[in-house]
Amino acid sequence: MEQIVIDRAKDLGFPCELNEQNCWQIIPIQSEETWKLVQEKSQWILSVRDVPQLRLDTKQAISFLVSKAT
Repeated sequence: MEQIVIDRAKDLGFPCELNEQNCWQIIPIQSEETWKLVQEKSQWILSVRDVPQLRLDTKQAISFLVSKAT
């Protein structure tokens, strides 16, 4: 399921990379923004300034990315 989020993030122009734990992370397009999404099993963790804030499912993660892209 994480591939759906990665594909959508790439379509929207977000950088996607594997972190040190071999988990996908999606970072903002604008460097001054401080959030990131990190894949953890079948969920996504939204962190702000490297502090975990929310657990998102696939649909919520995509909705978040769409809102940030516009």
